[in-house]
Amino acid sequence: MADGSLTQEEIDLLLQGADDLSGQASESGPAQQQGGGEDLSPLEKENLADIVYQGLRSGTQSLSMILARSVNLGNPYAEVRTPDDAEREFSEGYVFFSQNLTGALSGSVALFLSTSDAGKISSLLMGGDGADEPTASLDSAQIATIKDAMGPLLFSMVNQFSVKAGEAVTPLGLDVKNVAEEPTFPVSGGRLLRVQIPLKIENTVDSRVTLLMPLDMARSLHERSRSRGGPGGAMMGQESHAPQGPQPGQNPLKNVGFPQLSNAGMGPLTPNMDLLMDVEMTLTVELGRTKKYIKEILSLGEGSIIELDKLAGEPVDLLVNGKLIAKGEVVVIDENFGVRVTDIVSQAERLKARKQS
Repeated sequence: MADGSLTQEEIDLLLQGADDLSGQASESGPAQQQGGGEDLSPLEKENLADIVYQGLRSGTQSLSMILARSVNLGNPYAEVRTPDDAEREFSEGYVFFSQNLTGALSGSVALFLSTSDAGKISSLLMGGDGADEPTASLDSAQIATIKDAMGPLLFSMVNQFSVKAGEAVTPLGLDVKNVAEEPTFPVSGGRLLRVQIPLKIENTVDSRVTLLMPLDMARSLHERSRSRGGPGGAMMGQESHAPQGPQPGQNPLKNVGFPQLSNAGMGPLTPNMDLLMDVEMTLTVELGRTKKYIKEILSLGEGSIIELDKLAGEPVDLLVNGKLIAKGEVVVIDENFGVRVTDIVSQAERLKARKQS
């Protein structure tokens, strides 16, 4: 190379070195992208966080409806944690929703919510304003209430798991407890995937929920979703071997263009009530109730007086299919008894009455 130009031999050596480097990159690249070993790659974490987020988000509509307040989830963040780290983080001040799974995914996942936030949500459902003083743990009535409120979110998340896995994932049962009162941590096994999602409930909660699942289950969910072409499949660097263009005997296909949709300004979706307008239901007016021993009932005869649990002039209850919906006063219309509705029972009051019963 005395004259500044490369000889053919030098060019061949340079090309050979480039091929060697290219071969090494191709061998190491996919292994790193696929998150080989114990940890997950950033793309795998992002995919799994999105699956959990989409599942919980589809259940927030029901929570928003029963609370009569807007419920929003923020951007999820996923990371791998050790069991010891998770136990230290959730040692006290939390309630957990433990969901056992079977089918395409087997094991248990747990959703953690601070005791303070859980108390505010249960207070709203039991007729309060959500401003109660936080307690160290929830009582049995609060646990039952928060289970009814958050249960649909867990159910929606499991449905999302089924969609992404391509096979049924069946929930075996939902358990809700105070973390501080449990001797064992709700999620067992090796390392855990921790997905943290901000949770905002209008004028009540501005906090977060955290999902923990075994790392093996998380990796299985990701692999199944990727094999179905879900999020992360194209990002993993896999080439598509599907035939390009129309095949002989097939009609050419064209992509369909859809208009851009926006969620801005959308409130909770309203179900189509027209489908239910012709359904008959039993409306019952209840003057009062009492309890009697069998011997007292057998002794009843004409002229016997039965004392009820309501005072004279107190409103009567209106029940639809056995559920209290309103109160009213008895009137007479053309020699027939009727009821003038004086008060509609709110959804929170109905839930509170159900808990008390």
